[in-house]
Formats: sequence, C-alpha cells, structure tokens
Amino acid sequence: MMAHGPMMLHQDIADKVESALGRPMTHMELHFKHVSLWADLVTVPTNDQQTKDPRDELPTLSNQVLKLFASLSAKKHSVRKHILQDVTGSFRPGTATLVLGQSGSGKSALMKLLSGRFPMDKEITMEGEMLYNGVSREKLLKRLPQL
Repeated sequence: MMAHGPMMLHQDIADKVESALGRPMTHMELHFKHVSLWADLVTVPTNDQQTKDPRDELPTLSNQVLKLFASLSAKKHSVRKHILQDVTGSFRPGTATLVLGQSGSGKSALMKLLSGRFPMDKEITMEGEMLYNGVSREKLLKRLPQL
C-alpha cells in the first residue's frame, strides 16, 4: 500500500471503515468566528516577606491553625486570564491546516475547544460562534467528541 503513496493507504483505510460502518464517514467543515475563551481565577496574596521570626514557619499545630485563619480572612482577588482572544478561522475536509504559535499562545486550548474536549466549568467563559457543517456547537456538544 505504501508503495502507491500515503494517500492510497489512507483511502484504503477509509474504505474499510466505511464498509464496516455501513455508511460513509462524516466530512466535517468547521467555521469559527470571534472565539474568545477566558478563566476567572481567584488569588490570595501571600505575606512571606513579612515573616519576622523563622520559628513562625515551623510546622507546629499552633502555626498551622494561625495560617488557616489567616488564609480564611485574607482578601481574595479575582483575575481574568485570557486563553484565546478573538480567534477566527475554518477547517475544511480534504485540507491540512497548520496551527502555529509560541508556547502558551493557546494552540492546544483552541484544538480542545473545537473538538469538544476543553474542560468547561463555571470559571471558564467562552464567546463566539462555532459551526460544524452549519450546525451550532451548542446543538452538537454532546456528540462532538464522536464526530
């Protein structure tokens, strides 16, 4: 098979999968517009610089209780961390698309979000439009990892 090139190998595998399924494989066209993703993180400031006595850092019961009360009474700040900001693009069947970017720029987050594998919870907010063969992400969300 490889003597005829990788496309023949891929076509042979696709033909066998389609015959096993009894239907043609799904060809997915994906369009996404103005997709933004951010997380609201809660931070607690530390007072490590204000430690006056090294004995305060010893793991004694009284020090642990004092640290617990200090952490409960500490002011908590909410910080919004942008993961993706206003991303637009499309993926079409039969094409190869290269996603490039620096480390930490959101490449993996984008691919996980588009495939329905990004862990969404109450601290994560997503805006924008994603269409899979013209159908919105919300309608396909339960089935998305299977497509």
